[in-house]
Amino acid sequence: MTTVTERPGGRGAAAAAAALFAAYLVLLVWLVLWKLQLPWEAVPVQRSLKLVPFVAAEGYGASAVREVAGNVAVFVPFGLGLARLRPRLGWRRITAAAAGLSAGLELAQFALAVGHTDLTDVLTNTAGALLGTLLAGRRRRNPLVESARST
Repeated sequence: MTTVTERPGGRGAAAAAAALFAAYLVLLVWLVLWKLQLPWEAVPVQRSLKLVPFVAAEGYGASAVREVAGNVAVFVPFGLGLARLRPRLGWRRITAAAAGLSAGLELAQFALAVGHTDLTDVLTNTAGALLGTLLAGRRRRNPLVESARST
């Protein structure tokens, strides 16, 4: 397996990738908790907790396809980035890290009363990270990518 430091560019490329991943994490927290608003300008909402994923449950509608797709998409870079920075972690640990991060963000939404805490979000975010991890693995094994690197 290759790591970021083994590719052309060496430590500088690794540092840039790590900085980019850190910036992504900051934006992810800002997006999930404050919907890209300043924290002091965010409109607080009542605490809500939905533990039945995807379907309508006690005052909550079924999960919208657009929201589900967005939750998957926003965590794909998590899987891609972590798989590229730490390939030895493997897909199980990266997926577990994504599930932990997502659950932590959902609990923070509940504690801060800044969003609707929904198990669907944890599941779809985790699926997005898994997809990103699989894409990173596929890219590493892609013969076209390998031949482009050697030229």
